[in-house]
Amino acid sequence: MTMIKLSNDIPFVNTKRMFVAFPNFNGEHIFDLSDYDILIYYYKLFENRTNEDKFYIDKYSSLKELEEDIYGKCTHIEGGDWTTKDFKDIYNSLDKEVFLNKINALIKEYGNIISTYTIAVCIKTDEPIKLLSFIKSEIPNIETWSNYK
Repeated sequence: MTMIKLSNDIPFVNTKRMFVAFPNFNGEHIFDLSDYDILIYYYKLFENRTNEDKFYIDKYSSLKELEEDIYGKCTHIEGGDWTTKDFKDIYNSLDKEVFLNKINALIKEYGNIISTYTIAVCIKTDEPIKLLSFIKSEIPNIETWSNYK
């Protein structure tokens, strides 16, 4: 039986953010495998997968498959301190097997995130759908991150 389930019950990221008049963009956060940072990576992986209109996945089957989606910048916000680093550099500093297992645990719990400029939703399905194509079929005029790069 075909099943597609959308949910806006996505895990929160950047809950440590607060409004400050003059944020410090030179934060010194050390990225790690904490639950908070794993959510940052989870969002970034699926932002990248959505932008490239990749297929829904039940899990990453290998480090090689995972590494195809590791690019761009990740930002950690705590209070008024913003730390932005290259995703590949962060990944290379971490235990890759633990990283893979934690990301796959999030995928098992929440599914894939479809992340565009104007929407972020979780999706679970047993259909071979492409993330961006699916959301565009539901919301034709959706604005994507590529519209703003």
